[in-house]
Parts: sequence; structure tokens; C-alpha cells
Amino acid sequence: MTQQGFVEKLVSGGDGLVRDDGLVVFVPGVLPGEKILYRPGPIRKGFSRGTLLEVLVSSEDRREPPCPLYGECGGCDFMHLSDLAQQKAKTRLVQEAFRRLGKKEIALPELVAGPPWGYRARIQLHKDHPGASAGFKARGSDRTIPVTYCAVAAPGFSPLLAGGGAGLPVGRTNVFAVGNEVWIEGKDPFVTLTLAGKPLVSALDGFFQSNLILLPLLIQEVLESLPRSGTKVLDLYGGSGLFGAFLADRFETVVEVEQNPAALALARKNVVGPFHEFYPTSLEAWVGHQNQRVTQKLDAIVVDPPRTGLSSEVTNYLGRGSVPRLTYVSCNPDTLARDTRTLETLGWSMTGLKLFDFYPQTTHIEAVARFVRL
Repeated sequence: MTQQGFVEKLVSGGDGLVRDDGLVVFVPGVLPGEKILYRPGPIRKGFSRGTLLEVLVSSEDRREPPCPLYGECGGCDFMHLSDLAQQKAKTRLVQEAFRRLGKKEIALPELVAGPPWGYRARIQLHKDHPGASAGFKARGSDRTIPVTYCAVAAPGFSPLLAGGGAGLPVGRTNVFAVGNEVWIEGKDPFVTLTLAGKPLVSALDGFFQSNLILLPLLIQEVLESLPRSGTKVLDLYGGSGLFGAFLADRFETVVEVEQNPAALALARKNVVGPFHEFYPTSLEAWVGHQNQRVTQKLDAIVVDPPRTGLSSEVTNYLGRGSVPRLTYVSCNPDTLARDTRTLETLGWSMTGLKLFDFYPQTTHIEAVARFVRL
């Protein structure tokens, strides 16, 4: 450690991990094999978070970020890696999550990648006052950075961004673009699009996956993990019925459970058929009213939880009965690994794991895990 409190260190661990006299320090933006200068932060729960000051010896995977706002804009945090290195790093991050939290060794999972640029069909723009240009929030701050071009945004956003977001209201606005068509929250309450041949309706102020290029492949993976036909399937955390719309082609009854009533109202439009069931309640409340006889009648279960993963009430429910297949769609490797460990103690076995690089230039990753009942 230098007199200024800085530390010079050769990084030999995983991405962003530095071992300093036995202490694990997470330094964002650091790659294995690099020699760095960093400032350590306070120690909490046995590890510390450091601030990268300078890269003294660079990894061959490092590149000069092609966006001039990188590091200031809060959107991207992996742009300093080459595209291929990002993909390799994400598979390692998932493998490490299973080792650390799942207490399970897995092979490096397959990753499905799409275009690294121009993929994002949904963005949030911010405007601080009527005369301001629209932009994104700064990293770690509520300050808005004016943005006239974004390399990860779909091309349809280009005229709106180049014009400084003219016509957008003050505050945060959700905007959706498919081809040259743009939907703006407030002006357009809903967006209607065709996905894998199926028309779907989503709310501008609700959640919908942003990568429409890879989304059909993820849906296909979910469908391939399930029976080709059946009587009843659960679509838990069903949202506006993205998966349920396709499950309805295979199962007589799709049970949609979603606590957001506005999203569930859209699911009633997207999941077409006379025998489907819709429950506007939290999953914890719903499973509290179920019994073992209900689970025994099911052909399969699909869960797509938030980043916090499955609660104990939900995993306990999934451990009951004799449903043969479970498909877990995840946006957080840590909670997926943790929940896999719990599910396997309850009689499930993970038989497949595939990753989808929905958000290149960021550390985020989507995953589909397949489970069968032992």
C-alpha cells in the first residue's frame, strides 16, 4: 500500500475480484491478469469494495470503450471488454455463482448471443426541465446526462435522440421502438407488436423484455423444455402473459398468477382461450391457498421471478406434489444458483442451463434452467 492509501496489485482472481492479504476486494472494471492501482473501501461482511484508479498492465481482453459517455452514463458497465470477452466473462460469472451460492459445480453453460449493438427496443429517457435535452441517468447519481446517440439502442430511436427528445415531458418517459415505429409513454398507453408470429400487447409503463432479437429464442427454449401438449400449466410471475401466450397453444389451461392487476389485464388479452385462469395476487398469497391435490394435476410449471428470486413460500410449494417439469427463467445468476440448491433438496434436479446475452455491454444475463422431478 502506498502512502496515499492506494494499492498496487496484480489481479489473479475472477472478474473484478482482488485478493489483498487474504481479503477479497471487489473492484468493478478490473479483468483477470491486469496490474492495477486501486483505492480500498471499508470492509463489510468479510469483503471490501475498491475503486479502480489506473490500469497499469492491461488484459488483452480490454478495449477502449467505443462510447464517449462510458463510465459517466449509468447504462453500460461492461463496454471495456471486447464482445467475445464479455460473453466468456458472463458464463464464468454464472459458473461462479453456482459454485459460491449453489454449492454446485457446473460446466460452463452455453450462451446464446445476438448483435452487440442496436438491440435495445425499450429505453427510459429523462428530462429535467422543459428546455432540457433528454438523456440517461449518470452512474451512481440522479443527474441526467444529455444523450443524442446511443449505440445499444434500436435504430428507431435515432431521430428522437438526435432531436434532444423534443416533445417529451419532464421526468421519466418509457419509449419503445420497433423498426421505424416509436411508441412514447403518455402519448401511447400500449405497444402492440408481433413476436414469433404472435401479436402481443404491452403497456408502455409496464415491464417488457428489451431485446426483441433474442426474445423469440428464449421463448423457444422455454417451450422446448416442456411437454408438447398437456392439460394444465402454471405461469408464475406471469406479467402480461409473454410466456402464457405461447403456452396456450400447447395446454388446455394456463394458470396466470401476477400481482400487478394492470399486467394481468393485458395477460387476459394475450393468453387466448376459454379455459385459462387469471389470479391478480402475489404468488405467496396464491400458494398459501393451494394444496397438494392441485399440484398433482399439473403437467409443468414456469417461473419467471424478479431479481430477488423465489421466496421460501414459493419453493416450499414447488417441493410439493409430483409435477414432472419445472422451467426457471432468471435475470439474476445469484438467486438462480441459490434457488437451485433449495429446489434440489426438495426433489428437483437441474438437467439443463442455457444463457441468453440480452444486454451486451452490461453485466446482465438471462438464463433458462430446466428441472425434472426425481
